[in-house]
Amino acid sequence: MTEKCVTMDGVIVRISSPRPFRRLRSLGSLLLAGLAAFPVAGAQTQSAPAPFGLQLPPGYMDRFGATAVMASSTSGFGVRYLPLPLAADLRVSLVKTPAALDYGLSGNLGTLNVAVGVFSGMPRAEMGQNLPSGVQWSGLVQGPEGLSRLTFGYAFTQNEGRFRLLNTVGLAARSAVSAPYSYSEVSNFAPRSFGKVNAALRATGRLYTFPAQQEAQASFDLNLSANYSPLPGLLLEGSHLERFAAGSVPIADFGAGRYEESNFNVTYRLPGADSALRVGAVRSRLTRNWTADYTYLYGDVLLRTSALPSMFGPSIGYQWGPGGRDAHWLISLVSLPK
Repeated sequence: MTEKCVTMDGVIVRISSPRPFRRLRSLGSLLLAGLAAFPVAGAQTQSAPAPFGLQLPPGYMDRFGATAVMASSTSGFGVRYLPLPLAADLRVSLVKTPAALDYGLSGNLGTLNVAVGVFSGMPRAEMGQNLPSGVQWSGLVQGPEGLSRLTFGYAFTQNEGRFRLLNTVGLAARSAVSAPYSYSEVSNFAPRSFGKVNAALRATGRLYTFPAQQEAQASFDLNLSANYSPLPGLLLEGSHLERFAAGSVPIADFGAGRYEESNFNVTYRLPGADSALRVGAVRSRLTRNWTADYTYLYGDVLLRTSALPSMFGPSIGYQWGPGGRDAHWLISLVSLPK
């Protein structure tokens, strides 16, 4: 085992590079080779028309839903998950944080999920297949202080995909800990309508077992959501998540604890036909993390144009931490289907 010390804000942090990690490190080169060998363009489909003679792939603007434009002295400056105008859903991240420069490429190549780069200041290479049903597998290699793992399993679905059962086995390593483990997950989604109110209940149970360390942890999620449209163009949406957990795990990345979160959105779509450019919708979003005592409030302005298949626009938010501390502005780019 080799060790080195780095200093972060005056605190000395010791980083270990154990032999179990070195045995998994060669997976990184295999993942990179797989990325190079896979056809990035994917299957050729008819492109959607776009301004200035450009040709965008179908559904391209819908990919901006996960894009975040960063402009914060604490979170950094740059953009995360900016989609490339390719048939394959690939996204670029480039953010200068106070501690490091994050950059990388992530997305989907057919049925494969991939990510290569430096994320949260840590080198990372990942490839996997996570389908609603069928064979599942994944490989992840990160820096010496991060989690690396290999997994293989199978998922079974029923009732039009509302019920899903997943079982996997894997090997994980972090720092001085190397652990074979098994993971089981069962989930069920139950939608219901009450007049104009559409509600849904999702329940998910998870179980991790680590036989070598004789440890196990079970967790259970209960998520209730509903939406209601009292007036044409006006949509109210709310959800609440409760998570319960018991047991322990030898690798903290797999651990779950008690968690509570509530969300409430108000969206108003302005009436009118498509034009060169106009305001298509305004939206307000409120998130309350009860466990960590954080509150997030966002205001979105969505622009609509006949040249694009989705609405997009800026989002300005504000964050409050425990006792009013850790408060700062949040700026991003959001999208919404027409």
